[in-house]
Amino acid sequence: MAPSLERLAGKRLERVVRTLLVTLGFSTIVLPFVGRVPVLRHLAWPFETWFAWQCHREVGRTFLLFGQAMPVCSRCFGIYLGLGLGALILRPRLDVWPLRIWVAFGAVAMLLDVATEGLAMRPPSGWVRLATGLVLSYPVGAALVLAARGDEPTPPVTASGG
Repeated sequence: MAPSLERLAGKRLERVVRTLLVTLGFSTIVLPFVGRVPVLRHLAWPFETWFAWQCHREVGRTFLLFGQAMPVCSRCFGIYLGLGLGALILRPRLDVWPLRIWVAFGAVAMLLDVATEGLAMRPPSGWVRLATGLVLSYPVGAALVLAARGDEPTPPVTASGG
C-alpha cells in the first residue's frame, strides 16, 4: 500500500478508535439521562446491556449524578472515563517503557485499593476507586488511539547521532 493510502487508513482507524473510546467513556455520564427520554431509549440499550454484563453495579459502590445512579460502579466509571479522556486529550504521548511503568503503577495502586479495603484496613471509598480507575486507564486510552494512527515511538538519540 502506498504511504498516502496507509496514512489515510491510519487516520480512519484513529477516528474510529477515538470515537468509540470517547463515546464509551462519556456514556457512563449521559446514559442515566438518555435512557429516560423515550425517543433516545433505544440508544441507551446497547450500553446498558454491556454495563450490566461487565459491572456488578452495587448500589453502595455507585455514584449518584443529579439523583440518578450511574450505570457502573465508581471503579468502572474511573476506567471508562480514563479511556475516554485519554482518547480525547492524547497527552502525554509516551514511549513504550514509560507507558508500561504508568500502567503498572495504576495496576498496583488498584490492587492496593482492593486489598486494603478487602482486609478492612480502611473504609470503602468511591473516590479512591474512581482515582485508581482513572490512573490505570487514562494512558491506555491515549496509547490505543496513537497506535491506531500508526504513531511509532521515537527512538532515543544516542551520542553517535543515530
